[in-house]
Amino acid sequence: MSFLAPLFFAAIAALGVPVLIHMIQRQRTDVVEFPSLMFVRKIPFHSLRRQRVRHWLLLLMRCAALVFLIAAFARPFLRSTALAAVTGGSREVVVLVDRSYSMGYGGRWEQARDIARGVVRDLAADDEATIIFFDSRAESSARSTTDRASLLAAIDDAELSVGTTRYGPALQLAQGILEDSNQPRLEAVLISDFQRVGVDSAGSILLPPGTVLTPVSVADDDPTPNVSVAGASVQRDLFADRERATVTARLVNRGNEPVENLRVSLELNGRELESLPISLEANGPATVTFAPFTLEDAAMPISVRADADRLPQDDVFHFTVAPGDVVPVLIVGRPGTAGAEANLYLRRALAVGDSPSFAVTERAVNQVTSAEVAAAGVVVLNDVGLPDGPIGAAITQFVEGGGGLWIALGEGARWPGDNLDLLPGPIDGPADRDGRGGSLGFVDYSHPVFGVFSTPRSGDLTAPRFFRYRPLRVGPETSVLARFDNGDAAMVEHRVGEGRVLIWTSTLDTFWNDFARNTTYLPFVHKAVEYLARYDAPTSALTAGQVLDLSAYPGAAELDVSSPNLVVRDPSEDRVETGSDGRPGFIDLQEQGFYEIRDTDAGDADPVLVAVNVDLSESNLERVDPQELVAIVTGRAAGDRSIGEERELQPEDLERRQTLWWYLLIGALGFLATETVMSNRLSQAELDLDD
Repeated sequence: MSFLAPLFFAAIAALGVPVLIHMIQRQRTDVVEFPSLMFVRKIPFHSLRRQRVRHWLLLLMRCAALVFLIAAFARPFLRSTALAAVTGGSREVVVLVDRSYSMGYGGRWEQARDIARGVVRDLAADDEATIIFFDSRAESSARSTTDRASLLAAIDDAELSVGTTRYGPALQLAQGILEDSNQPRLEAVLISDFQRVGVDSAGSILLPPGTVLTPVSVADDDPTPNVSVAGASVQRDLFADRERATVTARLVNRGNEPVENLRVSLELNGRELESLPISLEANGPATVTFAPFTLEDAAMPISVRADADRLPQDDVFHFTVAPGDVVPVLIVGRPGTAGAEANLYLRRALAVGDSPSFAVTERAVNQVTSAEVAAAGVVVLNDVGLPDGPIGAAITQFVEGGGGLWIALGEGARWPGDNLDLLPGPIDGPADRDGRGGSLGFVDYSHPVFGVFSTPRSGDLTAPRFFRYRPLRVGPETSVLARFDNGDAAMVEHRVGEGRVLIWTSTLDTFWNDFARNTTYLPFVHKAVEYLARYDAPTSALTAGQVLDLSAYPGAAELDVSSPNLVVRDPSEDRVETGSDGRPGFIDLQEQGFYEIRDTDAGDADPVLVAVNVDLSESNLERVDPQELVAIVTGRAAGDRSIGEERELQPEDLERRQTLWWYLLIGALGFLATETVMSNRLSQAELDLDD
């Protein structure tokens, strides 16, 4: 036994007080005065009998009371394994229950809840427990409680989520609870299917020393077959002046056995349009293409659904298809066949676009109208200069208002000398590159036009050969996106008002270069037009667990995110709060399906639809050895765990948890009370004898 304040034992000298009390005369003899003796000399009277200890039991009880009182103030505590016997061995138990959607495989979720209920029922009366439910996030019910009813109620009310498995957040929360605990024994029970995808998140977690982590797996040892709908793509075309969409779905078989004649359905607004059979090889993908359907005027909720297996959450993929994903492009070229030939490669490249698709209008420079300029999203001056008169003014106004202009400086580009507002500087006559021609020596891959070529094997922009170009004199403030190997500008960006202007100093056909015959030509043309049109690809689907920012979501630009009339309903048709964390327009996507967002002040306006799917990384049911996870978060090898292992605690912590001083104080009070009763009775008995 040790003591937190051993200096209090200096008060042991107070044990002399009871001895003095016993040695002091308690009874005084009555003196009777006789007049005849008043002149007799007084002789001191000594009573040796009264200076002896008369009641040893009272003395021992008084001394024991003082010893107990002094020991209580010294704050004793135990360091040995006898601690469990003294304190009752109470525990701090944290039960971690995986509720990611892979726990919905077969009966895993109900099995996990039954195990958690059993852990709660087995708790001792003075054990404290916390239930933590986790997926990629973690949340707990009442912390460190002895109320078994509330713990069982939390388990009964828990629901399976559509989140993914991440052990890190849950174990970090458990770490904090265990570190703050006053209990001498720390235990954690982890109930999960132990997917390998969630292990990396626990790499930085280390539970307090002495914690016993017990893993309980609800997964089967047998292989777990599973087919998931991995996604869908949409091809658009025009038929009878109506836009049509063709959906191709991709499925993945994650099992070791092939799957035959699996039915896959295409649903629109919850109504089945078509159902097709599909066969999948073991551990392999497959695709299925449905018949085209006509798009409506508003965004359409579409689902691809496979026949349900033991993990139904990944058997469906939701997405939206909105009409009008088209960029109108006006190509202004040279008159006659020369213009048609110059536009050939550009027209064909834009014809194969699907996301977005490009609605191309070709006009000769002497035939274009101001209305066609105003209706365009992007204007391309292909091998022509800026037209004179009202057409040139209309193009300038179009750019200043935020439009996009692409200028290809071919041989036919004659720019008015007094109107250089749309150019960063004057242009010179054609310059030739002899021999094999020149190539691009510098490309700004950070720019959106060239970003698609920044990754390995995405296309070699140095391969095209350039035999002629138009030198463009630019200032140091001009943004040069590409240069030839001789240092001259190949592509330049120029800002005019709110608009963007790209200047390509060669041609967009094969007259001055062979770029149009290179595989990089098509993505180059698409990205240049998309950049000039400020095109943002519509978001067809999001993932559960994401937070949606309505202000940045395509299709929600017309909504006032701070309006009190903004109504959001989740796939269960329950109303969802927006901006609950103080940020207006933010929505926490916690369900799979379609969210519907509308402004009640907008009348009959179509709602904004947001499709939400599960994260398919959770569909990979590969398991990790539970003991491997135990070793990571406890710092001990699997099997090197002792339930009787004690924590390294400071003396203050040990003393605070044991509170032995209470028992000593009670003992001191008991001795004093007993001594009082006995001393009163002995005094009364002596008085009775004297009488």
